[in-house]
Amino acid sequence: MIVKSKAILLHSMRYTDNSSIIHFYTREYGKVSMIVKGISSKKKTTRNIYFQPLYIFDLEFYRRETREMQTLKDLTLIYTPSEIPVNIFKSTVSLFLSEVLYSVIREEEVNHSLFDFLETVIVTLDSTGESIANFHLWFLVRFAAFAGIGPSPSVSQTEWFDLLNGVFVPQKPLHNFSIEPALAIKFNSFLVTDFDGLNKIILSTEERRSLLDLLVQYYSLHFPGMRKIRSLEILNEVFRK
Repeated sequence: MIVKSKAILLHSMRYTDNSSIIHFYTREYGKVSMIVKGISSKKKTTRNIYFQPLYIFDLEFYRRETREMQTLKDLTLIYTPSEIPVNIFKSTVSLFLSEVLYSVIREEEVNHSLFDFLETVIVTLDSTGESIANFHLWFLVRFAAFAGIGPSPSVSQTEWFDLLNGVFVPQKPLHNFSIEPALAIKFNSFLVTDFDGLNKIILSTEERRSLLDLLVQYYSLHFPGMRKIRSLEILNEVFRK
């Protein structure tokens, strides 16, 4: 059956000299994997440079539910980021976001609200002229709700955040997976702040790095088998100052 859907590219991997395995998150069918041939051809739409993380396409493909790999019929690039490819901060954040999405999103997930959120995130990251030093933290906190692990905000300034159980608690948990109150306050700020207020959250370099590591740990605890996020150290280095 031939189907159509808007899609966000999450990950690509060279398969042969002239083809790649591409993983998309589609609006209508969730996560879809397919072999795309003709990567080295002269056709503009099949050049490898167009298959970059978080680029947005219109896809037409042959869909068979029993097949792990679907077959591409046609695609059109409908959003090419202009700033992400040339801005080191934005390109690093983009790579990090795509790794997290590829690792967390399951094949069977069809969620129009999530797709629309991701599309808005991509366009906002690419077009904003504001500082994006906190963008990846805000994304991880907001995406957690779509991933089913989003906590309710705290109303206290002295609570710990229990990473294992995903809740704010008045005392330090007996296990070692938690965020201490001073940093939990900052974490809570991301839960209650929209993008427009993002730069009002003041973090030191060390606080930003610690919170990022803890949030990645939070995802790892709730998604066993989650792939190692290779861009994590690069992200920390880029936002070191």
